Amino acid sequence: MTDKLSRFRQITSDNGWREVVEACLSSRALPMPSQDDFGTYWVEAGHRIREQVANDRLLSKFLRAILPPYQGGPVTLFRGENQDRFMAGAVGFCWTAEASVATMFAQGLNAVGSGGVLLTATLAAPAIISGPNAHSAYLGEHQFTVDPFTSKGVCSVAAFPAHAA
Repeated sequence: MTDKLSRFRQITSDNGWREVVEACLSSRALPMPSQDDFGTYWVEAGHRIREQVANDRLLSKFLRAILPPYQGGPVTLFRGENQDRFMAGAVGFCWTAEASVATMFAQGLNAVGSGGVLLTATLAAPAIISGPNAHSAYLGEHQFTVDPFTSKGVCSVAAFPAHAA
């Protein structure tokens, strides 16, 4: 798996995720990465992939094509989001069933600039692209990948002050 993760890291270093996603979805030259390998890297660097693709609808299609589909029922999830992104309706893909994990992101990585917010929603299965994988469980994040375009009932339950990057 290390060799494949190195390949993904190189794509990130080359700012190449948009090209990879477009090629994979159009069945051009690049083969789809394996679910397990990509799922591990998605947990590690999903925010960088999202930045490079710069099109959440395109990324959502790719994630539905590559990640193992969610098989469960409705679940209450949490997300630590950046205040500006939340206000702009640009909520991210990575959620957790653990409020403490989402709070950590709302107070940390996602509080840069405008501050962070803790979001919650009870989501039906069609809104969930994929459930937690082994790497996410190992990290204690229990990350669900959620489609921000089909997520309904998202609300803010706490706000946190901004901090410098």
